Amino acid sequence: MVSTSKNSKSEFEAQLTAALMLQTNALVSIKTVTKLCSLSRQEIDRRVYNGTFPKPQKLSKQDNAIRKAFRLHDIQIWLDDPHNYQQ
Repeated sequence: MVSTSKNSKSEFEAQLTAALMLQTNALVSIKTVTKLCSLSRQEIDRRVYNGTFPKPQKLSKQDNAIRKAFRLHDIQIWLDDPHNYQQ
């Protein structure tokens, strides 16, 4: 019974964290997005280029910024209807 209590607590904490991240429109890494969407990095890049996937945000002001992240809210919108998503 102890493990059930720990699992329930862990599940609650995960759900709470996810809800807070959605509410604050948190930034998530490409690695996280690939897991959430079950797509490869290359497929995400193709879809961003084609306008059928949310654009990532640059994490620096430099034009050649390599580090980028996605808004969790944008990913949620895509997950709700990936076949009809257009930027």
